[in-house]
Amino acid sequence: MIGVYVHNRGRGHLNRVLPVVAALRDSGEEVTMLLAGPFDERNRPRGSSVVHLPATREEVGSGPDDIDLSARRAAVTWIDRMRPRTVWVDGPPAMSLAARMTGTPVVSTLPPGLRDDEPHVLRCRAAETLLAAWPPGVHPATVAGTRGRVREVGGISRFEGRGRDRETRRRRPRVVHLNSAGPSGDHRFWRAVRSTAQRLGVAEWVEVGGPDGVWREDPWDELTSADVVVTCAGQASVADAACSNVPMVVVPRRHEYGEQDATAGALVAFDGAAVLRYGDGPTAVAHAVCDQVARSLDQASGGIRDSWGVDGAASRAAEVIRSTTTTTTRTALTR
Repeated sequence: MIGVYVHNRGRGHLNRVLPVVAALRDSGEEVTMLLAGPFDERNRPRGSSVVHLPATREEVGSGPDDIDLSARRAAVTWIDRMRPRTVWVDGPPAMSLAARMTGTPVVSTLPPGLRDDEPHVLRCRAAETLLAAWPPGVHPATVAGTRGRVREVGGISRFEGRGRDRETRRRRPRVVHLNSAGPSGDHRFWRAVRSTAQRLGVAEWVEVGGPDGVWREDPWDELTSADVVVTCAGQASVADAACSNVPMVVVPRRHEYGEQDATAGALVAFDGAAVLRYGDGPTAVAHAVCDQVARSLDQASGGIRDSWGVDGAASRAAEVIRSTTTTTTRTALTR
C-alpha cells in the first residue's frame, strides 16, 4: 500500500495529487489518501481509499505550512497501523517529518524557490526522494544541495488526459482569467486590468472565480475556449493553464516563501508565457495581455504544454513514488 497525504488547504495540492493517485492505481497499486477538510467523493480516483483526518484547527496558525496537530497525530496513527510501503506527502514539512519518524520511506513534494528555514531543511534531509512538479532544469538553485534526491517530472495537471470539445461560436479574442476561488486577491487591480484590456480591443474577458466571475471546479471548457489564459503562478494553476496550450500571462501572488515568484521567474524563459508583477501596474498587465492575444491570433506563439512537460508528468510522478524504498536508517534525521 502507498499512503498519500494531501494538504487540503485551497485546491492546488488536491488538483496535483488526484492525477498521480489515478496513475498509481492504473499501475496496480493500492492507494489511500489522507486529508483534512472537505472532499468531493466524485473526484476520488477509482479504486483508491480516503481517510478523513480531523480538521479542528487546533493549535494551527494561518501560514501556508501550518497543519492541525490532531490531523498529524491521526495520520501517524494510520501509518503505524497500516504500515504503507511508502508515504507521499504533498504538503508541509511537519507532515513529512511526522511520517518519517515512523520509519516509513517518505516522498516529499519539493516547493520551488530558496528556503533555508529549519523545517524545510529537515524535510529535504529526511525524505528518500523529493518530487518536483516542474520540467528538468528550470529551478537549478532550488535543486542544488538536495544530494541528488530530486526527481523533476514536469508540471502535473488534472487536465492532461482531457481532449478539447468542439468549439462553439463565440466572440474573439477571448481572454480567460483564472481568479481566486475565495474572497482573497486584489480584485480592484484585476478590474482595472480587465477594463483597460477591453478598451484595447479584447472582445471578451471571462472571469473564473473572484467577485465578478463564477467559480468553476472544472474550468476545462473555459480554458479550451481561450485565446489567452491569465493566471497566478501557483504550480497547479500554471500546469492547468499550460494544458490549454495558448499563450499565457502570469502574475504571481504574494506567498510567504516566494514560491510563486520562483515559478514566475522560471517561466520568463518560455516564449509562451509573459510574466509581470503587481508592481508593474494594471495598465502594463493589460498591454501584455493584448500582446499575447495578438500573438495567439497570428499564430506567432503557442502555449507551453510541451516545454512545461505536462504530458506524462502524472505517470512519471507515480513511477517515482512506486520505486521509492528506504535507503536510510531510522536515524536519518541525525545525518
